[in-house]
Amino acid sequence: RAPSLGTSHPPLCPPGIKCGGVLSAPSGNFSSPNFPGLYPYETECTWLIVVAEGSSILLSFSHFELEYHNACAYDYLQVYNGAARDRGNLLGTFCGHSPPPPFSSAWHVMAVVFRSDRHVAKHGFAAAYRKDACGGQLTGLSGEITSPRYPESYPNDAECRWSIGGASGGGPLTLVFADFQMEGGQGCGFDYVALFDGPTVTAPRLGRYCGSARPPRTVSSTPHLLIIFKSDFNIGGRGFKAHFYSGEGQNLLLIFLFHFFLSR
Repeated sequence: RAPSLGTSHPPLCPPGIKCGGVLSAPSGNFSSPNFPGLYPYETECTWLIVVAEGSSILLSFSHFELEYHNACAYDYLQVYNGAARDRGNLLGTFCGHSPPPPFSSAWHVMAVVFRSDRHVAKHGFAAAYRKDACGGQLTGLSGEITSPRYPESYPNDAECRWSIGGASGGGPLTLVFADFQMEGGQGCGFDYVALFDGPTVTAPRLGRYCGSARPPRTVSSTPHLLIIFKSDFNIGGRGFKAHFYSGEGQNLLLIFLFHFFLSR
């Protein structure tokens, strides 16, 4: 189900209160309604963060104070990896005084939902986001990875590391390349993508690829996968686009791709 932008069902934003919206700049800030004052009762806001395709989103919180409940059943903030409010996309639900940890999305889209009930108001939260085009820690059940500037030619002297894994209940990861064009060469010593069966380069290497042939579908034996992209000082290419998923994440990926192509 696509996230509400505060217009589909109650609770709604009180009149005159700035609440939610689409954030499409490369970086920005947003906060709960009335911050640093008390947030209003019975309010629901959704911020949809959308950056350039091929980038990920880094999200962090500088202030956080919501009504506490051990299951966050009253007032809460939720962070989703992608636009859909599917349970598999949920990165976390938060309340109380402990701020959420920094997040790195596995897509170029991230949703943040704030909800308050009819009792007890606190000062709320302040958050900042920025686009990160190269590497990151990805914990979603599915996601997309591209080389920097894709589909334009990737830059020289680049090195990116994507560490995938850590999702609750996550199993072995599958990586599928949808597009691949890089500088070739015997042994792939110039530009390359290297895959490792674990979270670090000390894990067994699953492959090292370059040229214009798409790498084969790769399945890890652990819930972690490390992807390294490296380019040298000259000669580039279009780069690559790849999708990963684990178990339940395969269904989420197919749903995302279905809606993505319908919207084009």
